[in-house]
Amino acid sequence: MLLRSMRLPITCCIAALLALGACNDSPSAPSTMVDSGSWYVTGFRWPHDGRPYESEHFIVYSDAASDEARRTLAEIGEELLAVLRQDFEIASDTLFHFPTGQTKIHIYTYKDYYPHEWGGRAYYGGLMIYSLDHPGRTSAGHTDMGMYVPVVKHELMHVVESLLKGDNDPNLVDVWLTEGLAEYVSGGTAGGSITSLAKLEELIAAFGELNPIAMHQYRYPDIDGVIYYYYYPMFELAVSYLLDPASTGREKTDVRDLFFDARDGVLFATAFEDRFGISLADYEAQFFDLVRGFLN
Repeated sequence: MLLRSMRLPITCCIAALLALGACNDSPSAPSTMVDSGSWYVTGFRWPHDGRPYESEHFIVYSDAASDEARRTLAEIGEELLAVLRQDFEIASDTLFHFPTGQTKIHIYTYKDYYPHEWGGRAYYGGLMIYSLDHPGRTSAGHTDMGMYVPVVKHELMHVVESLLKGDNDPNLVDVWLTEGLAEYVSGGTAGGSITSLAKLEELIAAFGELNPIAMHQYRYPDIDGVIYYYYYPMFELAVSYLLDPASTGREKTDVRDLFFDARDGVLFATAFEDRFGISLADYEAQFFDLVRGFLN
């Protein structure tokens, strides 16, 4: 589900999106709740309890999560952010362009809500994700670290991207790259990574030869699980090809520099060709031939 507010698309990790029971989007809130938060730009105006947990780079807010759940999430965030900063060679905090009045990444970790259509969302400068002590998600196994950490990393990659661009305008960078990169760094959170030619052909047989590079914006024809089972794995494959040393010879720093280009007003097609040495039109036209050779 994709909502937009103030030109900020809500990017959605769909690792925990399958129907998981009743949805409780409007729990009763005690009078002590604080009716504000940076995440309100997403359209989810969920108040917090006024007890944020703060670490070096994060402020974790919640409606009802335990102190331990907040602290653990902040620790996960710090560890993952350090990895992403190393991988993309983000040496200084000055490379991040935060929203006005914000100096740390905000996380809203919810416990009393149960939106069954998503588990985590990122926005400019922050993310939303279910708490580690969320009853329904815990009973479904979604708070096991093997699932939870990749979901956090997927969403955090979107946040880092937004901070490098200084915006989250969906017109700046194509969705196949933004979602593909988040899937690539997290090891895949949706549908299963495509690591063999047989898997690629299996998906094409099931859904048709739908070209992921043609998906420029957040418009998903959500039919028979095509988003979860086809597009997200294809987005990841598209980025895996681009960042494989044997294919283009490009690195994560080239993606970082593409985000800088977007921040500076360079059109995506121009920035993509400059950074990856192939035109966007050619990558789309040659995509299936290229990835078949890559997987073979």
